[in-house]
Amino acid sequence: MHEQKPDKFDMDAGAYKLAINTIIQALVEHANNANPELRGRITLAMEAYITKLSQQSEREEDFAERARGYVALLVQPTS
Repeated sequence: MHEQKPDKFDMDAGAYKLAINTIIQALVEHANNANPELRGRITLAMEAYITKLSQQSEREEDFAERARGYVALLVQPTS
């Protein structure tokens, strides 16, 4: 694995998140070319998970809102 230098600016987590998001978006874009319904299927799978949560809790509602935002970001077309 890649050897990390000391993180004097506490940037490691943000850089890692950017790398993962970029890779996921590229993979979704590539896979969507073969299966144009992929983005919708991903969103439906996330919604199916969310509907199983107790929506009476403020915590679960916050989680659901954040999950929807992150999924939308990851499956949006890159072009």
